[in-house]
Amino acid sequence: MYITVKSIKRNLGFKGIEIPDIIIALPIIIIFIVLFAFTPLKIPALIFLMIGVFCLLPINVSKKNRMYKVLILIFQYIFRTKIFVYQKDNIKKEKVIEVNENKE
Repeated sequence: MYITVKSIKRNLGFKGIEIPDIIIALPIIIIFIVLFAFTPLKIPALIFLMIGVFCLLPINVSKKNRMYKVLILIFQYIFRTKIFVYQKDNIKKEKVIEVNENKE
C-alpha cells in the first residue's frame, strides 16, 4: 500500500496551516500576551491581535493562500521602482515637418 501526497508543501492538516504560518503566528501571540497582561496597553494589544488574525485568514487568490501573503504582494506593487519615460511631442512634429520640406 502506497501513501500519496497531493503537494510537496508542508501543511499540518488543519485548514492548510503551513510551517511559515505558525512561525508568523507565534510572535503575534507572545507579543499580545505580554502587552495585554503586563502593560496598561489593553486596547492596542487587542487591535494588534485583530490585525494578526486578519493577516492569517485563509483566502483563495492564485497560489497565495493567506492574507499576509496578499498584503505583501500589494505593498510590493505599490512601492516598486517606477521608471518614467518622458518624450516631447514637439520633437516628433518638427522632424516630420523637416522631412516633408526636404521632399519638396
